[in-house]
Amino acid sequence: MLLQKQLERIMGDNMTYVSPQGGEYRNTVTFEDLDGDGENEAIAFLRQGTGGKVYVYAFKLEDGQYRPIGSIEGPGSALSSMAFLRLNSGKEKLIVLTWTLSGDLKQGLTVCSVKDDTLTDVLDATYTSYIMSDLDQDHSEELFTVSYDDTGRKTAQVYDYADGKMIQLSQTDATQDVQTVANMTAGKLDENGHPAVFVDSKFENDNGMQTDIYVLDGNKLRNVALSSNASTYRSAALYYCEDMDSDGIIEVPQLQALPGYENGESTEILWMVDWYRYHMNGTTQLVLTTYDSLAEGWEFRFPQEWRGVVTATTGSEAGVSQTTFLLPGHFNDPILTIYVFTGDDREEAAEAGGLIDLGSTGDTCFAAKRGTDSPYQLSEEEIIDAFGMVQNEWS
Repeated sequence: MLLQKQLERIMGDNMTYVSPQGGEYRNTVTFEDLDGDGENEAIAFLRQGTGGKVYVYAFKLEDGQYRPIGSIEGPGSALSSMAFLRLNSGKEKLIVLTWTLSGDLKQGLTVCSVKDDTLTDVLDATYTSYIMSDLDQDHSEELFTVSYDDTGRKTAQVYDYADGKMIQLSQTDATQDVQTVANMTAGKLDENGHPAVFVDSKFENDNGMQTDIYVLDGNKLRNVALSSNASTYRSAALYYCEDMDSDGIIEVPQLQALPGYENGESTEILWMVDWYRYHMNGTTQLVLTTYDSLAEGWEFRFPQEWRGVVTATTGSEAGVSQTTFLLPGHFNDPILTIYVFTGDDREEAAEAGGLIDLGSTGDTCFAAKRGTDSPYQLSEEEIIDAFGMVQNEWS
């Protein structure tokens, strides 16, 4: 029977289509090979009445016809998202569904499998945030969640699929005083390739941010950040963890006030950002330092000899803003000035006066001017190499 007719028969007069509210898969019907046989199963979402329960139906393609292989009833008032957890190097997949729970700050999470041509519910849980990653390097993804319970306790869990079941492999504590998970990133922890999940969470009381770093040590989930010899706290919730040097390893940002701004007397503190690599034993390694103009969308990588020595000032007028790098107290002897042109004549302005072209976006041109000779002077090539666009989605 054609899929459309199968669905119409199930829906009758009382059911309507519904789609996930977010995520990558937002269709009312999605096709995906779940059992690795080379044929796509169909997954459909239906709602009972106007505001009734949501149901998930699965169908298998056999001899050109779709046959129903099961359904589940969703626990929530709305279907938030659907994703696929990859097993066996991606040959098989589990369905990961998230739900809005009425009157609850937590979210619902359901994991389903297609085994022996039957749709089966293998996990029902609540969570605050989740991500999928192969944390034990067995070529199958694990499900990693952060959960806030009713008492406010924060924990992290990792679930693994084995013998047709989704089991909690391990659990550990998260940072307890944070209020909101802002970002989750999965990537390599170090040059040895240890997989990790980096969780950036906000402190609402002081607008700070803390990063928890989770690894599987054997089959035990461990928060490297809580045992590290260096804090992952930063006083401004502006920066997420990311791979800053494109080597596949995730770095954690730490903020340091530029020279001259340490006492906080300025109306706006200018920061340099130290990006650290963390290791399994809690030790850290400084990888690079940047100055970031988040509002203007650019960053500049400090040469090592600039760190803790060179400071900056900023200014703007109609159609142009500038950031000047200099030694403290040497306001008439800039080392480097970066210009951001946004006016109607921005292209002409960026090309005038022998400025160094740093590129452009749709409505902005960037340029630089070398200052007077000094031990901290950079060549034109070094300036171009150190300048870049901000890649992350900043908070």
